[in-house]
Amino acid sequence: MDYIKDLENILKTDVLLEVNENIQELKKELEKNKNSKALKEELKYMNEVKKYFDEVLIDIENKTITQEEALDILEGLEDMKVENQEI
Repeated sequence: MDYIKDLENILKTDVLLEVNENIQELKKELEKNKNSKALKEELKYMNEVKKYFDEVLIDIENKTITQEEALDILEGLEDMKVENQEI
């Protein structure tokens, strides 16, 4: 199985789309509640998540990620998905 291709596909078609959507929603909420420290922290966190996954895509393009690293990230994404479904 090609974990790198799977990871690239999931990032481009699901994860980053959702992250970008969350960032836009947080920005809209922040316009309404400019002094909300919680919203600012959440936006900062989501921007860091986006930065991380953007860097993973760059690593994939540059062929500097291993199958094992890709599998670790995929497993982490699966864990996050399960946690979000339990809420």
